[in-house]
Amino acid sequence: MRLQVIPAFVLLLGVPTCAVSGEPTGTVALRHHGGSKPTKAAEDTLRKLGVELLKSSNFNTAAHPGILKQSVPAIQDRYRRVVAGDCLVITYDHPVKVRTVGGEVSVFEIVVGLAHPDSADALFTIDDEGRVVAHEKYSGRTAMELRKAVTAP
Repeated sequence: MRLQVIPAFVLLLGVPTCAVSGEPTGTVALRHHGGSKPTKAAEDTLRKLGVELLKSSNFNTAAHPGILKQSVPAIQDRYRRVVAGDCLVITYDHPVKVRTVGGEVSVFEIVVGLAHPDSADALFTIDDEGRVVAHEKYSGRTAMELRKAVTAP
């Protein structure tokens, strides 16, 4: 009996904390000048849409550098400009694997730029090695839905 309990306990320790939807729970920070702190329900919506936007990404600078042709300094410069303005940041306490259209990525953080009034205008992740990764060609519908959710009452 004791041998059966220990492996079950070890298995429980390895299960990441998940939200109701089965997605890992991340901390949501909305940096929106002139906006108020989102409610718990709004945070859940923003988290869901941020992950959905990432999943829709076709290319990223880590897996597709030859296609995107973006230098590390250019990626980091654009990232700094995004986080200096309005943005959504979803942070996980451990690396989370996300299957995107362009392949699987491992992320600690998802950063969505909100400078455009009609849709999200930039998408980055911080990967499991601490690198800033730019993502491109993602769902316009989801980008617009996410932007609307930011300004929803």
